[in-house]
Amino acid sequence: MDFDNIITEEKIDLETFGKLSSYRNMIYNFFSRVFAKRPDLKFLESLTHEEIESVIGGLCEDDQAAKDLGLSVKEILSSNNNLENTEREFDELFIIPTPGRFIPPYISYYLGGGNQKTGLGGGDKSGNEGDLALVDKLEITYKTLNFELKDQGSVSMKRPDHISYILGFMAALISLEDRYLTGQTKEPMAFKEVVGNEFMFFNEFVGNWAGLFADEIIQRSGSAFYSSAAKLMQGFIACEKRDYNSIVTKI
Repeated sequence: MDFDNIITEEKIDLETFGKLSSYRNMIYNFFSRVFAKRPDLKFLESLTHEEIESVIGGLCEDDQAAKDLGLSVKEILSSNNNLENTEREFDELFIIPTPGRFIPPYISYYLGGGNQKTGLGGGDKSGNEGDLALVDKLEITYKTLNFELKDQGSVSMKRPDHISYILGFMAALISLEDRYLTGQTKEPMAFKEVVGNEFMFFNEFVGNWAGLFADEIIQRSGSAFYSSAAKLMQGFIACEKRDYNSIVTKI
């Protein structure tokens, strides 16, 4: 697909947005997997395909970061030592609460009760505290679609406010578009209503903190793999904000 012709700074329309659904679903699942657990050979090898780099770079509107990610993947795959270092970095960034290194991957840290960094609230730097009402609301929201991550047994920390669950749920919402449009559900819904539901979840649980989380990764990561993934996520979230706001004004 020629992303240069489809994705522009101009306002996007519903039909064009719909054509991107499968790609957007893939991107959300990609970021969900990146922060869910340590990278393994199967996951890394799946990122070596040229088409994947093109899709990620196009949807995130950052070809350079996509190229950097591809090069970092090849470097990691070149030796067991590089893979072990990347696995260790995952633990240091997202698992082990080490001062100056650890980045809590939980929405309640950023939007819960008292984070001075964002001014929007948050838990302590161990990621163990946060807004319980926010966590409960996410759990209830997931249950409405019987949602759980396919590989949840390996998710680094099994919390409903973990970024992997949140991004995975966005992917699940997007995957519903075709089902609703083709009448595969008991209560078919207009496409604009499906997109409206996505927008509400995105607005409340994604767009207001994922960029801040990515900022922390760019500052603290010692590898091109996580820093380029974070830059790509920032670009993607910015594009999603722009496109959702463009479409919602027409609904």
